[in-house]
Amino acid sequence: MRRRDFTAILGPSGCGKSTLMRILAGLVPASSGDVRVHGQPMSGLNPAISMVFQNFALYPWLTVAENIAMGHNGRPIPQEKKPELVARAIERVGLGGFEEAYPKELSGGMKQRVGIARALVAQPELLCMDEPFSGLDVLTAENLRAETVSLWRDATTEPHSVLVVTHNINEAVFLATRIVVMGANPGCIRTILDNPLPYPRDYRDPAFIGMADRIHDILTSALIPDEPAATAAAPKTVRIEPLPAINVGELAGLLGSVLRAGGKADLFELAADVGKDFNKMLPLVKGAEMLEFLDTPKGEVVLTAIGKQFLYSKVGDRKRIFGQQLQKLHVFQRLITMLRGQPGGAVEEDLVLDALTLWLPSEKPQALLKTIVNWGRYAELLGYSADERKLYLDVEGAAGPTMPGKQ
Repeated sequence: MRRRDFTAILGPSGCGKSTLMRILAGLVPASSGDVRVHGQPMSGLNPAISMVFQNFALYPWLTVAENIAMGHNGRPIPQEKKPELVARAIERVGLGGFEEAYPKELSGGMKQRVGIARALVAQPELLCMDEPFSGLDVLTAENLRAETVSLWRDATTEPHSVLVVTHNINEAVFLATRIVVMGANPGCIRTILDNPLPYPRDYRDPAFIGMADRIHDILTSALIPDEPAATAAAPKTVRIEPLPAINVGELAGLLGSVLRAGGKADLFELAADVGKDFNKMLPLVKGAEMLEFLDTPKGEVVLTAIGKQFLYSKVGDRKRIFGQQLQKLHVFQRLITMLRGQPGGAVEEDLVLDALTLWLPSEKPQALLKTIVNWGRYAELLGYSADERKLYLDVEGAAGPTMPGKQ
């Protein structure tokens, strides 16, 4: 670790991110090599490090101030100075007024503030954070990320450096000055990237998007650089449309309703005929239009030739047609490219969610993945293993070269 660095360790689940951090802290012995502190081999716990955990790890019978004071344990700090350090830590994380509160009285964000204050009270040179924001709601996590950067950038006090473990690409780009990208099976460091983006960072900035794209390419094996790039790559320009949250059965029912209406219908009248709220009808029409099963000229819905072919086909042919149309959608094209580049055509769910967040930052990635799995399974194009939490290619014969089957 370089002094005054904010380093993020990024990689798929199971690659050893947390294990590496615990080795640096002296909580887990290294199987080979050694850990050095100020040039000297480390023995036992690393005295320069404090840890912040994902699950808060607070004592429920202690108050906020008492939980924070636990960070002094094992540290050579004069007894008379401890109350002052606790008070300063409470002030730095914005917990003033909650000194006497118990953990059960606090929200998740405030509990994590207590965890951060407990780490800061020990005045560490290096603050280690193991996925500290993953258990929080989106807005609370975003606020704490910004506050953590502010704490680190305050050069007048500790910590001098921060090390955070994450599997979220955007989080790593937002926080870190250096990003360590790890791979799995076996766990290894694939590359280390410097992140020169100035603070404060904007998720919509083209340079931010370019850096996130570059890291995504490394994680999915599309790019493994020999050396870190000096500047961020240009953002991709292909527009990816979000998928409406509908299932294939609803879609087929809509097409059948249009067919019974003579192949063309007024959208408002069709919604009334099928007894569906107009606003709930729009996602169905949008999905059918994306798949080229319907056209929508001037408020009408018109069944296309491929839409009629889909309806008139047997089940097996319906699946084939549906799969052909899916492969015209940019999000499926990118996912297929990602899967092709992996052994066995399978990718960890966390990596897929990170990719969806990057491609469609305004959408909820879990909901989007659910629709992708639903559509991909129907077409026998993609599969999903809930046990292994992996998305995989499920057929041969998608557009282009033969693709590997599922594992």
